[in-house]
Amino acid sequence: MLPERCFVLLLGTIFVWLLCLQLKVEAKTDFELQVDNFTCSSQDTDLQMLKHYRCGMNKNTKRRSWHMEFQLQQPLAEYEVYISIVLPRRKPMPDFVLLNLTTDGCQLLCNRNQVPLLSLGRNIMKRFSNYPKQCPFQGDLIYYIRGFRMDLSLLPAVEMETPVHIEFGYQVKSQGLRWLQGNLAARVQRISEKKRPKIR
Repeated sequence: MLPERCFVLLLGTIFVWLLCLQLKVEAKTDFELQVDNFTCSSQDTDLQMLKHYRCGMNKNTKRRSWHMEFQLQQPLAEYEVYISIVLPRRKPMPDFVLLNLTTDGCQLLCNRNQVPLLSLGRNIMKRFSNYPKQCPFQGDLIYYIRGFRMDLSLLPAVEMETPVHIEFGYQVKSQGLRWLQGNLAARVQRISEKKRPKIR
């Protein structure tokens, strides 16, 4: 009897796990990341690093995407990437910091020694950018991120509506000079019935 009970318990556990997994997958398709604003700036006022840069958002309010491009004065083989993801909360509660990290930019390009969230972000970015797979950044190319929209189905299950503030950019190693910085204000929101894909 004991083996039979264990087998029934195992089947029950697998069934519950599959049910939870299905609910999570369905929950992810109920939400989207709506970008409200995207700006960029640079501390490189003397143009030692950058030839030019620009960024912005498309004009389509229903399917907001953002873009950024830059060109360097000369090839760059050493730099750092920083990223901060914060979920603001009502006072007096402190904001929830999901990620606050500075890492070697060359290792990030070639996917070495990364935390899983950064590795996931790097893989998603491949669809929208012409970033190289390894250092250096060349000085004669315009690097870009274009038409970027976050597909929440690529992330672990999201089941809440919340504002999101993301800050990311590049800085000179050891000096901390941020030669390019992007600031994104967005929100995770439930997809309206009109936008929701119809199930056949």
